[in-house]
Amino acid sequence: VQEVRAKRTLDRVRLLVSPVVTVRRDGAAIEVAPDQVVLDDLIEFGSGDQVAVDAEMLAGDGLEVDESALTGESDPVVKLPGDEVLSGSVVISGAAVGVARRVGEDAGIHRLVEQAKAFELATSELRSGVDQVLRVVGWLIVPLGALLLWSQLRSNDSIDDALIAAVAGVIGLVPQGLILLVSMALAVAVIRLSKDHVVVQELHAVEGLARITMFCVDKTGTLTTGSMQVDGIELLGAAEAPDREASVKRALASLATADPSPNRTLRVIADAVDGSGAWAAGSIVPFSSARKWSGATFAPDVDDVPGVPPTWVMGAPEILLDRVDAAERPPVEVLIERATVLAQRVVLLATSAEVLADQTLPRRLEPQALITLSEQVRDDAASTMAYFRRQGVTVKVISGDHPATVSAVASHIELPGADRCIDMRTVDIDDTAALDATVAEHVVFGRVLPDQKRAIVESLQRAGERVAMTGDGVNDIPALKRADIGVAVDTATPATKAVSQLVLLDGRFDRMPNVVGEGRRVIYNMERVSALFLTKTVYAALFALAIGLSGSVFPFLPRQMSLVSELTIGIPAFALSFRSADAPCRPGYLERVLRFAVPAGLVTGTVTLVAYGLARSDIGGATLEQSRSASTLALVLFGFWILTMLMRPIDRLDLGLLVAMLAAFALVLLIEPLRDFYLLERPPAEVVATTLASVAAGIALSLIHISEPTRRRDSSRMPSSACKRG
Repeated sequence: VQEVRAKRTLDRVRLLVSPVVTVRRDGAAIEVAPDQVVLDDLIEFGSGDQVAVDAEMLAGDGLEVDESALTGESDPVVKLPGDEVLSGSVVISGAAVGVARRVGEDAGIHRLVEQAKAFELATSELRSGVDQVLRVVGWLIVPLGALLLWSQLRSNDSIDDALIAAVAGVIGLVPQGLILLVSMALAVAVIRLSKDHVVVQELHAVEGLARITMFCVDKTGTLTTGSMQVDGIELLGAAEAPDREASVKRALASLATADPSPNRTLRVIADAVDGSGAWAAGSIVPFSSARKWSGATFAPDVDDVPGVPPTWVMGAPEILLDRVDAAERPPVEVLIERATVLAQRVVLLATSAEVLADQTLPRRLEPQALITLSEQVRDDAASTMAYFRRQGVTVKVISGDHPATVSAVASHIELPGADRCIDMRTVDIDDTAALDATVAEHVVFGRVLPDQKRAIVESLQRAGERVAMTGDGVNDIPALKRADIGVAVDTATPATKAVSQLVLLDGRFDRMPNVVGEGRRVIYNMERVSALFLTKTVYAALFALAIGLSGSVFPFLPRQMSLVSELTIGIPAFALSFRSADAPCRPGYLERVLRFAVPAGLVTGTVTLVAYGLARSDIGGATLEQSRSASTLALVLFGFWILTMLMRPIDRLDLGLLVAMLAAFALVLLIEPLRDFYLLERPPAEVVATTLASVAAGIALSLIHISEPTRRRDSSRMPSSACKRG
């Protein structure tokens, strides 16, 4: 049901959230739906609009678009006449007119839509392992059931007794409840995680994240919030006036207030300073992507502050420094170079005694301050990445931004190898050998295109890694679909969330360790539960084969097999499914379970058959009912021993569970109505003695030949590469 719902969600994926597009037809501007735009339509773009089709810009001023959802680059992209405006991008400032060049399915965004709609299940060792078990059991039931039925028809006095005995043997082969308990444990994990604002869209994604060995993270929206922050305002030149810092902040607030359409950088700066008491502006030059600066000459009340020039200009340092005296440039250039190394964006604030006119820079500018900005790093990014490193999970950063910028962010969160960065524009992803070497060598990847992100994930998977990928943009969809586990953050587009197995609703990365912990708990407990169920399948197969070939009467009735299953498997397995655990994940789930279950099942079956055979022999001299009671006693007692082996080291809760199950079995033997219901008859003392001796011999044999499928250990003491080595 869950998978069908996920498929339907993908079918409803919509990457374009803008309900209407403004087009010019017959000299009039009208609004139409995105799917009604046709080739050569003239489209009007304004601030906040989402581009619905691929278009060519014809005319406009100061058009800046956010293409981060498509390319991963967080910086706004300036568009000039003749440039292509891509569908799926968002206009953040300016206005323009463009002509539709690719519409409908031909638009670039629709190629990503098709990839988003491809339905793939999360990789799951638990699911594939259980499927293999059921497949084998399904094939075994037919021949073993037929053999057992044939033998019971020959050895029993009536057809009814033969059918009952055959049913007892066949139902033991089926690992009843295994799928239910696996699904229930995963469902409980999903419910627990939902309380931490983590949406799990596929049950087995909880398990998948706990098994990863490689964590590929995007920068924008994952390590950073996607928004800018002011790192510092550094005053330049001599500080004659004690209130100069206050004047600079007031000037910044005044510039933001005066600009009729401030860009994102100016808005961020304005938020960082006190906007009260802004000066009234006379002449204004709004920011333009072509000019790369803005400014204003403020009204006479600026003279109320002694020594404050009337004109203030803010913009790109490389533009404004051309109007600064050569003697004043070197100190400023040193500061700019230092900020560039730290991948900070730099804005220069300067003043002039001239009045702004004709949108022309004053002939002489005097630097006043350098404002440094950077992307805001998530508070929990460093601690979460450190957690994964401690767990032996390698972290790599994949982004569409400049490698130096990404490397600086990675260094900020103290990611090992953050300086090993590469510009993916220099890499040919079609050369598989070269790509694999590049991916193995580097930690930070910049200027990465959507197809390259997917290629990097595939390269890591070829190297044997289990890869998780985080993302928030449409450009991340190919990689998210290809990764073993896709994780979307809160700022992700609806399509990106739809294709991800996990969604962090509040964007807090410190939720990730909880997800891993829940997955570990499920994996650890399900290995023990699976070992219990498969042990039963193995000894039931041995019963069917041995009794079928020997022609003896089957040693159990169906209700007696049910009693054994309830006390030694069903109830204990249910309790064990929800125990807390934080053991390291290891590949090879089915192999480990079988390594325990096969010898445990063989020893259990042998002990039970020996006890049954001794009871029916001349040594025991017991009746069929007494012999069946002896075999039930042997199977229950040895089943408790198997349960004890799986629980080790035993804590108080484990001990309480064992005592409760033993007490329940004792009540069945002591209370006559219960004993009669299960058709148990007290065997002679010598039969009880031989039964206990058989169990004791089996315990001694199991200590030599049976190994535990998992071992409860403190993950903090595990070597860093435990998950990778298994």
